[in-house]
Amino acid sequence: MKRILLSLAVCLSVAASASAGHQMVSSKEYKNPAPPPCFQDQELQLDVFGLYGWTNQGDHDDGFGGGLGVNYFFLRNLGIGVDGSVRDADPALWTASASLIVRFPIETGSLCVAPYILGGGGVQTNGTTRGAYHAGAGLEFRCPQGFGVFTEGRYFWAGNDDDQIQARLGFRVVF
Repeated sequence: MKRILLSLAVCLSVAASASAGHQMVSSKEYKNPAPPPCFQDQELQLDVFGLYGWTNQGDHDDGFGGGLGVNYFFLRNLGIGVDGSVRDADPALWTASASLIVRFPIETGSLCVAPYILGGGGVQTNGTTRGAYHAGAGLEFRCPQGFGVFTEGRYFWAGNDDDQIQARLGFRVVF
């Protein structure tokens, strides 16, 4: 009986000392999750812009104007856009166009910039409607909160010596 009690006392003391050790410390460090990219797939954008347009020749004066646009990016680098603008000329020149947009995002730390190129077609009217093609390039500066500022230049081929160049500056809201 003494042996059983002695064996039980030894087992209890070994069990008690086994649970009384030093605290376990995890070797893994906590890392904050990476912020989402500034330029994403399946991105809807709303543009509001001002412009200045020059006409090479033809019956339009140079002038200021503005417009609205909507863009949708299927992939991070590839999207489509539609926009409409009006330019204060004599007579006023209305333009509606659709574009294929290819952008090249650059994200380093807090800098979110995307140079892009675009091209497409549409119509111009000042009482006489004619088809127009355009090509251009631009640069967008994006805030991580879904707002951006962009500037771009476009050249429009409208025929009948009504080609024009547009310089645009605007704000972009990303949904």
